[in-house]
Formats: sequence, structure tokens, C-alpha cells
Amino acid sequence: MLTARNAAIRLLKLMMVASLVLPAVLFAFASWVSYRNFERVSDERIDRSLDILHEHALKVLQTIERTFAEIDEIVRGISDDDIRHNEEPLHARLKRIDDALPQVQGIAIMDRNGHPLVASNTMPVPKERDFSDRDYFKAQAAANAGTYVSSMHAPRMSGFDTYFFSLAQRRRTDDERFNGIISIAVLPNYFESFYAKMGGTEGSYFGLARADGGFLARFPVPKDRLLKLDARSQFRIGIARGWTALSSRLKRSSTASAAALATVSSPDSRSMYSPAWKNRR
Repeated sequence: MLTARNAAIRLLKLMMVASLVLPAVLFAFASWVSYRNFERVSDERIDRSLDILHEHALKVLQTIERTFAEIDEIVRGISDDDIRHNEEPLHARLKRIDDALPQVQGIAIMDRNGHPLVASNTMPVPKERDFSDRDYFKAQAAANAGTYVSSMHAPRMSGFDTYFFSLAQRRRTDDERFNGIISIAVLPNYFESFYAKMGGTEGSYFGLARADGGFLARFPVPKDRLLKLDARSQFRIGIARGWTALSSRLKRSSTASAAALATVSSPDSRSMYSPAWKNRR
């Protein structure tokens, strides 16, 4: 009788323990499955966002690349003096090109010393103005940098009324000597307006960044346009090295050049990266 009673008590105790442990195990398992599903859905959302951002940036920059070819056809073989003497009709042609491109703030053609010869949004240009200290000019003066993507700049010339970044190419010459640049100023808010349409959920973050950590466009829009990622941050290091994912799974793709661009997406608490553009020759 006592043995049967003890057996019943042990069984009751086991049932009590099981009633506490089993729900906890089931809850932990369900939470793990839910977390894995959430992580998978988040990754898919980020990947889709990156694809959209990447294609958008690429189309915008490819349009500007074609614009360089059009401008080059206009001024190829024309001397600086001839450009100055024909500033009014050249200004009109550049303005028509500028007006057709909502992402462009302005177009300027500069001589080998960094002085503007003609521009799309001001007439006449202030020919005494010196842009030789700008990174997009110095890079092309030092060597043919292809299509160079600059850092963010504050405007110095009338008609350029907000922060911009510039894409610049050398003016072509038969002997390949440096003869100045063609500079196309791009509006960050063109990208940011697009990012705002994508950023419908709280905590959404989108951006266009250089390999040196400088942001060219961001959503939400920052107060300080010139802020950069810390040189020691893993995010900046990842962009510079061409990592395609900056999260718990760091994946590396191709090495990015000094002024390559990256599209950045973070619809939740993590960030992902995709190379969007490299300096082209």
C-alpha cells in the first residue's frame, strides 16, 4: 500500500514538473521559429530594398554618364577662348540639358586652372572664381580619374543654391593632356525624395555613400550634410572593402575604389550594403 502511494506521489511530482517545463520548452521553440522567420522576412525586405536602391542609383548615374558624352560632343575641339566668346549660346544648350534632368543642379565647364568657362544655370559665369581646390577637380588634374564622384560640397556660384555632389570628367583632347573638366552637380534631395517614398515603416534608413564614409544622400535627411562615418566603424570598413552585407553575416564581394558608391538599406535594426558605382574610365 505504501509503495503504491509513493509511486503515485512520484508520478504526481513528475506531472507537476512536466506541466511547468513542457510549456516553457514549447514557448522557447515557438519563439526561436518565430525569430528565424522574422529574420528571413527582414533579410528579404532588405534585399528587395537594396535591389531597388541599387537600380535607381545606377539609372541616375548612367543617365549622367550619357550626358557627359553629349556635352563632350558640344565642346570637343573648342578652345577656352572660343568657349568664352560663345558663352551665351553654349549656356543655352547646357541649360536645355540641365532642365531635362531633375537630378541635376547644374553643369559647368572649367579650364585647366579651375576657373569656370560656362555654366548651365548662371550667365555670365564668374570667371575669377577658383574651383581648383575641389576634390573633383584635383582628382582629374592629377590623373584621368574617369567619371569621378565627389564628396558633398556647399555651393560657391550663383544658381547652385544647395549642397550637392559632383560627377566630373576630363575634357577630352587629342594629346590626352589635362585641359579642364566637365562637372555635373547632382542634387541629394532627388535621391532622398525617392528614399522617403520607400521609407514607410518606422526605423527605415536609406542612403548613398562613398567608400570614404561620406554620405551623399540619406533618409531621414541629416542636419549636417558633411558628417562622415567614423574611420574605425565596421560599417565604413565594410563599404571600403566591398562587403555586400553588414550584419551578423559579413559577406565580401569585389574591392571598391576610393570614390565608389554604395546603396545602404536598413528597414529594421540591421544594415545592408550594395556596391552601386565605381569610378569609370
